[in-house]
Amino acid sequence: MDELKRKFKQRQALEDAYSNFVEPYLNQRIEVKQESSGSLPVSPVGVYYASGWLLLVMLYFILMRGFQRS
Repeated sequence: MDELKRKFKQRQALEDAYSNFVEPYLNQRIEVKQESSGSLPVSPVGVYYASGWLLLVMLYFILMRGFQRS
């Protein structure tokens, strides 16, 4: 019976250590904003930059395909 009480106390100590030390640390590291709208702001400059590269790549492939046919 003493073995059972000792194991129960060990388990209780581990649970207390988790709730007193580990859980607050994890909660601090993983802060989740409650009022998250779910949408990300998009910078127009980034959209223009990505669109420019996409157009440049498409133009390159069109020109290379035209040169191969000649």
